[in-house]
Amino acid sequence: MEHSLRQRFLAETLGTGLLVLVGPGSVVATLVLAGDKTPAISGADLLGISFAFGLIIAALVYALGKVSGCHINPAVTFALAATKRFPWREVPAYWSAQLIGGTLGALGIWALFSQTGVDLGLGQASFNQDTYSWGSAIFAEFIGTAMLMFAILGIVDKRSPGDFAGLVIGGVVVAIIMVLGPITAASLNPARAIGPALAATFADGTTHWNQIIPVYILPGLAGAGLAAFIYDYLANPRKVERPIADAVTHPDPGSVAAAN
Repeated sequence: MEHSLRQRFLAETLGTGLLVLVGPGSVVATLVLAGDKTPAISGADLLGISFAFGLIIAALVYALGKVSGCHINPAVTFALAATKRFPWREVPAYWSAQLIGGTLGALGIWALFSQTGVDLGLGQASFNQDTYSWGSAIFAEFIGTAMLMFAILGIVDKRSPGDFAGLVIGGVVVAIIMVLGPITAASLNPARAIGPALAATFADGTTHWNQIIPVYILPGLAGAGLAAFIYDYLANPRKVERPIADAVTHPDPGSVAAAN
């Protein structure tokens, strides 16, 4: 039985909220622990942050994948709709849920760390314009989101071992953040970028709104969409439509036994 749109809306809101609370929240926690240390985030810290993102995503895929497909990312929803794996009519509901969830997760960081969290940016994704060019930042988010989308489609294909969907998706996020984190914070997710920026705005904190659309929204949508079309081209003619919900859902043993 398919879950109602209301249930899926709540699942996407909850999932995106927890992703932002734990992922960007780990950035704030790391900065709090670093104090006046220079650099504030070391290579070991980056590894810890990337694992925080990867592990929460893995947990959410297994917990919510069977309900909403656990998109928790507007770019993923867009790519699935663009390749006819998801109905366009439900995209506004999913995007709304993801943006609400991302904002609530960032507000949760504010609640946990108070003004210190606001002063440290609430885990916002941004890039240093004095160190990296706009072109580098745009390409980083484009290629990072494309790699993530490619991995998602690969693991939810029926020919792949679906039991490992959460681990593979979480693992590729760890790998991508380790490479792209120092450049753009490896957002890979418009909701993850917008949520903390909105929360920082509410808290009168510093924001980087001028970077959101050109770096954290458009490249992510384009990268995810292109990755989905490339995957379909490579998989043709054996392409199998299989949403995340199917990949991480298994028959209820009790129901199977009763049927027998």
